[in-house]
Amino acid sequence: MRLRDILSLAAHNLRESPLRTALCALSVAVGSGALLLILSIGLYGRKQVDAGLQTLGVSGLSVYTESGHAGTILSAALADEIEQDVDGIRTLMPIKAQSGTVRVGHTTEHAVFLGTDERLGEVMQLELLAGSLPNAWQSANAEPVAVVGDDLAQTLYGRTNITGRQIRLKVNGTDRYFTVCGVVRAQTGAFGGMLSAVAPHLVYVPYACIASQTERTDQVFVQCISQADTASVSSQIEKYLTDRQQVRGVHVQNMSGAVQTVQQLAEMGIGLFAAVGAVTLFVALIGVMGSMLAAAHEKTGEIGILLALGAQPHDIRRTFLLQAVLLCLFGGIVGLAAAGALLHFGAALLLPEGRVFAGLLILSTLSGAAAGLLPAVRAAALDPIDAMCK
Repeated sequence: MRLRDILSLAAHNLRESPLRTALCALSVAVGSGALLLILSIGLYGRKQVDAGLQTLGVSGLSVYTESGHAGTILSAALADEIEQDVDGIRTLMPIKAQSGTVRVGHTTEHAVFLGTDERLGEVMQLELLAGSLPNAWQSANAEPVAVVGDDLAQTLYGRTNITGRQIRLKVNGTDRYFTVCGVVRAQTGAFGGMLSAVAPHLVYVPYACIASQTERTDQVFVQCISQADTASVSSQIEKYLTDRQQVRGVHVQNMSGAVQTVQQLAEMGIGLFAAVGAVTLFVALIGVMGSMLAAAHEKTGEIGILLALGAQPHDIRRTFLLQAVLLCLFGGIVGLAAAGALLHFGAALLLPEGRVFAGLLILSTLSGAAAGLLPAVRAAALDPIDAMCK
């Protein structure tokens, strides 16, 4: 039989039982549409996690010590020695944090002030929206300049670009005026209310405005060279501080590894979402298989006549396979179109890329072939004489 004849026969068989065809197509449509909706939620969640991690700008190594230990203090001066004496470090920067308030006029906001230096842009991945980050001269001379987030800028002045404006910072009970030199994309809102409650706003100021070079630093952010083994650099830093500098309670955390762990958890979440949606589609395919088996049983006599007239078993097999494929292809198109329209008009942010639609449509088609395989094989295996007698 020619392919055109097989296609015509498969389409004729579907039209003969319109109610059964419609119900099977509907089940596939529901399954494929549900899979698209669930997968869209998972993909959107992963995008939000990736965007949040990128906004936070954390990467590389974080070095810190436990409080209360005797011995040498991990200070900004000692951090500079680490950069000179440990191989594999591209750059590093000490961090000193203090909580306080930011005030402009009658508006007061709580904030966490981070003492940094001119290496801020190299160590942390910040999205600069206006102005510039503190330079070496400003950092060395403890110039009263500050880098704020765009959300704080909007709260204080009602716009994003507030470079050159004065803000009043209160740290450790002391008020001081600072000039805004740069505005960056806000970081604390990246993961919602939990982080924002701990640190409503982050404000970067020169390190010397908060602490001296010999005072204990809170953390040292380290960026390694591209070809360096972070585990080896981490071990060298810990050994250097513990053995040579007699620093106690040293901890070195791989921030890049932590980011990768979060990303892996996000991937696992997508897999779980996809598995739940796949169950819905699988149930629909079981219905298609049952329908095709029933159709093959009802068509036993016709199959026998076709075989007696010269049709080959593979022609019968192809007819039933094509029938199942057309059924699932039609159901997949309807389901994906309905789900896509629902996402477009109801939650456009969740709408995935076009390749996701194409992939799910191909999946529906291949699943139809899998669902029709058993009925097609059973139909092709019938004996012509026995089939015509039934």
